[in-house]
Amino acid sequence: MKLLMWRLAWRDRLLSGAAVLLIVASVLPPVPLTRTVVNHLVVFDITQSMYVTDQQRDGRAVSRLDAAREGLVQALGQLPCGSQIGLGIFSSRRTLLLLAPLEVCSNRTELTQAIRQIDARMAWEDASVIVRGVYSATDVAYELPQHPSVIFMTDGQESPPIETIPDFDRPKGRINGMLVGVGGDVAQPIPRLDRQARQVGWWSAGDVVQRPARAGLGPSHEHLSALQGRYLQALAQVSGLHYGRLDSDSALVRLLTDDRFERSLVVATDVRWLPAALAVFLLAGVFLTVPPQLPRWITRWLARWRLRRNRHTL
Repeated sequence: MKLLMWRLAWRDRLLSGAAVLLIVASVLPPVPLTRTVVNHLVVFDITQSMYVTDQQRDGRAVSRLDAAREGLVQALGQLPCGSQIGLGIFSSRRTLLLLAPLEVCSNRTELTQAIRQIDARMAWEDASVIVRGVYSATDVAYELPQHPSVIFMTDGQESPPIETIPDFDRPKGRINGMLVGVGGDVAQPIPRLDRQARQVGWWSAGDVVQRPARAGLGPSHEHLSALQGRYLQALAQVSGLHYGRLDSDSALVRLLTDDRFERSLVVATDVRWLPAALAVFLLAGVFLTVPPQLPRWITRWLARWRLRRNRHTL
């Protein structure tokens, strides 16, 4: 009897504890915790060379811009909560801010929709002076709160071509960041687009400015485009940034979460799951704690004892 009564009392305690924990879980506010996060301004090159379809995704050829956009969409779900992503575009000679950095977990749907709407219809000129766009991107990031790192996604195709990289006339190190190369190693024809980003043909040699002929070098082919990796590495060195190449979604996640970009921020963290999980554990104990089945001879003896006690009472 004592064992049985002890078991019943123990179940009552478990139920009471689970009820208290569930109440705590319902009213517990977010707790400020220090977390390692990243804060990036991601700039997309939307010039027409980014429409060369030399990238692969799900077994099909896609454009460089498609690969960059979808790579970032997939990366959003793998960034730690508290991280922030902003969006910008590059065209002609400057970077334009589209969206100031937003927290990735609470704004994933909005960021995904914004990323997928970025295309060449936003371009304001056909030129592509990437060096000026990169310098402009660092200026935009410097003017934003917390000075996010710049992630500049481009194939490195300068049009018109430049002979030398101009000096970086900003203080090096004021903005961290990376030039992310997107594109294949084999030069491909560049699609010619109208103002609605619809292909209407191909750029030919006579349509674009060619690099001046130099002794010992063959003719220029500025109407063809491949990833200009060496040029982007040199540009990154001049501007105090880093260089990486986009060749898979996992590669982009690694680049975005590189420890050179990590920041320690105090983030309001939802920890309601902790008391809720403990309550579930206690409830499991309630329903799994079954009073032991007593042997029949003990049950009969208890019945006789109760009958005798009742007779003496009468």
